[in-house]
Amino acid sequence: MVKRSGCQLPMPISHVVLPLVAFFFLRKTVWRVVACVRYICRKPICMNWQSDETYLKALCKGNSLVLREIYTRFAPQLRSWVLRNNGDDDDAKDLMQEALMAIHDRYCGTDFQFTGNFGGLLMVIAKRMWYDQLSKKKRSQSIRKEELYGQLEEEPELEAAEAAMLEKQRMEVLARVFELLSEQCRQLLTLFSEGEKDPDKIAAQLGIPSANAVYQAKHRCLARWKKLFYQHHKTDA
Repeated sequence: MVKRSGCQLPMPISHVVLPLVAFFFLRKTVWRVVACVRYICRKPICMNWQSDETYLKALCKGNSLVLREIYTRFAPQLRSWVLRNNGDDDDAKDLMQEALMAIHDRYCGTDFQFTGNFGGLLMVIAKRMWYDQLSKKKRSQSIRKEELYGQLEEEPELEAAEAAMLEKQRMEVLARVFELLSEQCRQLLTLFSEGEKDPDKIAAQLGIPSANAVYQAKHRCLARWKKLFYQHHKTDA
């Protein structure tokens, strides 16, 4: 209040309104900042994530605590991508597990040194697997086109993991079509694979007339197995 000639005059209205307006806008700014902080802290930058090498070691050793972190960190991103590309929650869960298995099969138990980005490698392998599955289901024409390889395209880790994945698929087909061979063929090839090299012993064990007939039977069984493999591998491709 302003004193004048012994009486008090009211303070100009601007002295009241301007602070209120300033407070109103300041409050909105503060809430925007708070919202931004909350959003950012939902991202990995606010988390004390493990290193890429630690993730790989945990995958090889079956460290459940770090494996849970892998799922926490990468599964939502993969799920979001799968849902945008003709998949559902179950597809995303299966794909996450299959991609981790592919990485495990390639790196665990070997001397190969992993120096790349674990999350990037996981996503690229998962995407390739999903593209293959959609192609088999004849739905690939509706897949969203987006960059798949990025900077990982030339990395040896990606190529090695993909090779391991393809080799695993190949072995699965071989094992499946092996069961389509005759019982004698399965027994014959199993004996050879276990190191039995004496054709006379094999002939006596399997009731084959002669040692020469053993080699002929082996040749026929391998040719049959190879033919079945290419038939089924072509169907699965």
